[in-house]
Amino acid sequence: MRLPALVLVAALVAAAALAAEPADVKIAPWLSSRLAGGAQDGLLVLFDDDAGLQRTLHGARGSAGVYAALTERAHATQASLRAALTADGIPFRPLYLVNGLALRGDLALARRIAARPEVVRIVGDPKVQGIESSLFSPAPSAIDTIEWGVSRVNADHVWTLDGKRGEGIVVASADTGVEWTHPAIQGKYRGWNGTTASHDFNWFDAIDATTTAPLDDNNHGTHTTGTMVGDDGAGNQIGVAPGAKWIACRNMDHGVGQPSTYIACNQFFLAPFPHGGDPETDGDPSLSPDIVNNSWSCPTSEGCDAFVLESSFAALRAAGILAVAAAQNSGPGCSTVTDPPGIYDEALVAGASDINNALAGFSSRGPVTTDGSGRMRPDVAAPGVSVRSSIRGGTYASFSGTSMASPHTAGSAALLWSAKPQVRGLIGITKCLLSRSTTTVLTLSSPQTCGGTTAADRPNNFWGWGLVDAYNAIHFGPDSDGDGIADVCDCRPADSGVYDTPSDVTRLEFNASKTLLSWDDQSRQAGNATVYDVVRGDLQTLRATGTIADALCHGPAGTATSLGDPSIPAVDAGFYYVVRARNACGDGGWGASSSGPRTHATCP
Repeated sequence: MRLPALVLVAALVAAAALAAEPADVKIAPWLSSRLAGGAQDGLLVLFDDDAGLQRTLHGARGSAGVYAALTERAHATQASLRAALTADGIPFRPLYLVNGLALRGDLALARRIAARPEVVRIVGDPKVQGIESSLFSPAPSAIDTIEWGVSRVNADHVWTLDGKRGEGIVVASADTGVEWTHPAIQGKYRGWNGTTASHDFNWFDAIDATTTAPLDDNNHGTHTTGTMVGDDGAGNQIGVAPGAKWIACRNMDHGVGQPSTYIACNQFFLAPFPHGGDPETDGDPSLSPDIVNNSWSCPTSEGCDAFVLESSFAALRAAGILAVAAAQNSGPGCSTVTDPPGIYDEALVAGASDINNALAGFSSRGPVTTDGSGRMRPDVAAPGVSVRSSIRGGTYASFSGTSMASPHTAGSAALLWSAKPQVRGLIGITKCLLSRSTTTVLTLSSPQTCGGTTAADRPNNFWGWGLVDAYNAIHFGPDSDGDGIADVCDCRPADSGVYDTPSDVTRLEFNASKTLLSWDDQSRQAGNATVYDVVRGDLQTLRATGTIADALCHGPAGTATSLGDPSIPAVDAGFYYVVRARNACGDGGWGASSSGPRTHATCP
């Protein structure tokens, strides 16, 4: 919803106003300077640091598990402040995905909130330029049948040789919206059945929640969506994965977004909800998309906190949702990938190439210095100069930018997952396959060294590993054990039953009537040679010690995902069970207590 102007109140806490100094250390310096003159501004109140959110995500896998963990955490930590704000008539936007609240206020209000012990920090929620309009001036372009960028990533080879066009995959557009009735993309909209439309769970407007159907206020979102899936059946083959479906969220107002709107859209993608629904109670994780395209940035130079969006992308990754991001358009200087989400390790980041396989001069280079990581960027390159795709009014135009490279990459990922469903949702392996399978050597307009890498290095800080090739990613090898995972992306390339480290076991259940213990299967994620350690202990001992060290192995480790236990605890006593998954690549751990990860010996 669009937040109305804040009505300030005299007090949020009953006690007298506290001294400013203790509260001020929780307020980001950029925000403090903005509020110093008495003005109001956007506030993002955060109740967890990155480590706290990682603990919440620890062991939560799949959209449903991540959704449950994060909503429960938000309710537990935010209840008191939410009640106080509501009582005082102060509107706010809940953002469970980062355990935060977005609102407007002045420095006095920020200090009062910061004085609360459950609040970790407060950063700005500025309006920032999410897309750079100077690079996106549309120019009419004639039909080229299969567009050059689609052919350049070898999508047409996948269509004809593998018989896959993205079927079974849902991509999401986080952008300026989408003109859903455009003939190149209407038939691919998940909310359209060919006769009628249902926008619930398929569209959310983070700028104005009253909009009931997809719209685009800029052309940008319609263009990027077309590059992912567009094909009008009449010669306009503009999309890499025309067999995939799409959903969308508008996170910018005419190209201007806020951290809170970017987070709100990621929240919708984790667990889509109906029009007018509550994201925390009406979300349906089973309807989450597979891949999210992010052709935008949140400039730190305009006040966007470098870290505030990272947890939202970590949540998507934990849910098995691939985030693809543009590398930004501030080249050709080094270390010009400066802004979220392009700086995050959680995203697959694409730079832009032209029709001659040269890196675009505007394509930003690495390494990343904004967050101190020194991370190499981008990961790959894709077509991003004079890319023809759909725009409003049912027409077409050519745009340039890394914003165009990102949807080529997202569409390539959709083809990979459609052709190789065994890697669907496996983010680390997917990023490896898409990057390591690149073969095309790009060129620079002039010699350059960034972060110690030159054009001769692979990877480098210009185009990462190289130009995306969807066909090569699907057929990448060698694959010594025949499990469908190339050796270089397989942690045990000689063992067909193991290819990734398992996660923590979740959804542990006990059926008392059948005395049967069961848990979630890790074999699809980590391989069918994954085994499970099961320990059983005395509940009273656990309560007294807080550890599982005294628990005993309940039989030998095995590959089954259920185990019977006819034993009955003593009167006034009880049993507890903990399960760990492990294979030759590693283990998912025994979960975490309030003080940290649990430990226990391996079962025979």
